[in-house]
Amino acid sequence: MTKTEILAALKTLTTEERLEIIETASQMMREEIEAKAQRKAEKKRQLRAAAEAAVLDYMPGGVLHDLWSPDSEPYFESEEEYLSAGIKTNA
Repeated sequence: MTKTEILAALKTLTTEERLEIIETASQMMREEIEAKAQRKAEKKRQLRAAAEAAVLDYMPGGVLHDLWSPDSEPYFESEEEYLSAGIKTNA
């Protein structure tokens, strides 16, 4: 049904029936808004949990600490190795 058809059909209804339709439509909209907010909150919760779980990997003793620590030794011996691996350097 198109919007024009819906509006034309509303004209044939009583005021009480139109109010009932408005109430039902409003309830549907509230439910959709609430479901969207819940999905957004759940996604945010999952992202936070993933980030918190990864923190230990970057801490001293973690599997990724040596790759990102400023105190760690370079992974490649020279800039040429970086370039051949497809990594851009700041040099």
